[in-house]
Amino acid sequence: MSFIIHTPLFKFVSIIKPMKNILILTDFSKNSWNSIEYALALFQNRSYNFYLLNATDVQEDEFEEGEYGSVGLLPVKIKKNSKQDFDKLFEKISLSKLKGTHNFTPISVESDLISAVRNQIKERKINLIVMGTNGLSSQGKMNIGSISEDVITKVKCSALVIPKEARFSGVKEIAFPTDYTYFYEAKLLENIDDLLNYDESVLRFVYLAKKNEFLHKGQLWNKETLEDYFSDKPHSFNFEINKDLELSVQNVIEKFGIDLIIMAAKNLNLFEQILFRPKIDTIKYYSKMPFLILH
Repeated sequence: MSFIIHTPLFKFVSIIKPMKNILILTDFSKNSWNSIEYALALFQNRSYNFYLLNATDVQEDEFEEGEYGSVGLLPVKIKKNSKQDFDKLFEKISLSKLKGTHNFTPISVESDLISAVRNQIKERKINLIVMGTNGLSSQGKMNIGSISEDVITKVKCSALVIPKEARFSGVKEIAFPTDYTYFYEAKLLENIDDLLNYDESVLRFVYLAKKNEFLHKGQLWNKETLEDYFSDKPHSFNFEINKDLELSVQNVIEKFGIDLIIMAAKNLNLFEQILFRPKIDTIKYYSKMPFLILH
């Protein structure tokens, strides 16, 4: 069971291209607000449909009139304080200088998070998921968190993960760690290209390997494909050889002043250690660096 509140705070803006649909996961915490604020800053010069999803257990039945707009009488089954939480959240958004001309729709769902996210992706034709993370796993080791891992690995939709200390200051430098073993489909490349057009960003392809080896034929072909595709875009190809991949990522961040890291979701072998199975607790980027995982 779910309810959808339509709010008059932000009216739909008509543009030539279809508006993209972004799903933001929220639990009304400071961390989730940080992810909302980051997304608003990142897309401040565009107009998107933002769906704010809170997956929750229902405690009581309530049937209320649709107070927020054109839906009229709307039967809803909601958690006791969910509506009040959304009211406060939308008031905070309305007061933000970054609110822009987006269309916002809050959604509360009685469901586990993964099922709720999958349903919204299908129903709303979601292009991107945005979620926050505290940068720590339940065991206290540096990690992006089990919930974020579940969403990235179990849901087939691109995801932007925002750590609690991440602050938007533009996206001038983007790192794309790769081992050139995955063929990057045209659709994936278009997603990257779209982001580059947003801010004239420089894309740094970074070959990560634990030891220095020659690229095999397939890797060379994939590298050349990337070079051809981005021939008219600011980019560079870089090498980082280190048995600890986390240190390689940290070196790249510091060397180029990276603002965002992009990775391909199918390249699980590469980013599993970088994001999910870190071995070094002193690495800093987990709490500050946004990751965009592309499907």
